[in-house]
Amino acid sequence: MMLPETFRQTIRGVHGENGDVWLRDLPDRLAGWEQKYGIKIGKFYPMTFHLVAEVRLNDGVEAVIKAGLPADKELINEKNALAVFGKGAGMIKLLEEHTNEGFLLLEKAVPGTVLSDSMEDEKAVAAAAAVIGKIRADDWGSTQFLHLSDWFKGLDHAEDIPERYLKKASALLKELLSEMSHPTLLHGDLHQNNIISHHGEWKAIDPKGVIGEKEFEAAAFCRNYLFNKHHPFAVLQNRLSLFEKAAGFNLDKIIRWGYCGAVLSACWCKEDHMPCADENLKLADLYEKLL
Repeated sequence: MMLPETFRQTIRGVHGENGDVWLRDLPDRLAGWEQKYGIKIGKFYPMTFHLVAEVRLNDGVEAVIKAGLPADKELINEKNALAVFGKGAGMIKLLEEHTNEGFLLLEKAVPGTVLSDSMEDEKAVAAAAAVIGKIRADDWGSTQFLHLSDWFKGLDHAEDIPERYLKKASALLKELLSEMSHPTLLHGDLHQNNIISHHGEWKAIDPKGVIGEKEFEAAAFCRNYLFNKHHPFAVLQNRLSLFEKAAGFNLDKIIRWGYCGAVLSACWCKEDHMPCADENLKLADLYEKLL
C-alpha cells in the first residue's frame, strides 16, 4: 500500500511502536472492514494524523472513511463532538462509528472544495465566521469533553521551548481562564483545510471538540497559510480585524488566545517530533507585538 512517507513518519512520531504495527497491518485491516461491513474503499485523500479515503457503503451511498488506531482518543472525541454538532447545521454528519476498530464513516461533501482554495482572506474569514456561528454548541449534555485548561497543561511538560514563551503563555492563560464567562463547545481546529463546500454551503470537518471561549476558535485559522505570505504580520493583523468584525469577537482576547495557542502548538510539535515548533514560536513573536 502506497502511503505518503510524511504520513508514515507522523504516525510513528505520535504513536511510536504501536504506530509501526498499525501501518504494517493497515492493508489487512482495510480489507477486513470491506468484507465485514460490505464497503468499498476508494482513493485516499490528503492525510496527516489519520488515514482518510473515499468509501462506498453497502447501500451505494458515497461517504468518507477516517481511520486510526483502535480506540484512538482523537477519533472517540471526534465521534462525540459530531454527535453534539450534528444536532445543528454547519458540520459534516457522522454516519457510523466503529471506534473500537479504529474508524468512522462520515458524510461526503459535494463538491468538497476546501476553503484554502479561496485564498482571499476577506471571503475566507467571512465563510469561517458563518460556520462558527452555526456550529457553536452551548449544550453538550452529559458528554465529557476536555476543557481548554486541559489542553494547556501541555505547557507544564514542554521540552526544548524557551522559558520566556512558556511564562508568557502561562500568565496570559491564567488571565483568560479567569475571565471566561460563557464556555461553549468549540471545533478547536477550524482552519482553512477543515472547512469544505457541501451543496453550496461551507461545512466544518474534523472537530476536536473542546470546551472553551469562542475567541479561541480563530487561532487555527489565523495560524494557517501565514508564513507563505510576503508580509505575515500584516496578514495576521488583517485576519484578526476581520474576525473581530465578522464574528463579533473581542480583539484583545483573540490576540491573547492566539499567543497561547501558538506556544501550545509549538509544544505539541516537539512532543510529536514534527518540524513545526519554530514556525509556531515565530507566530508567537508576531502576536507579542500586538499584546
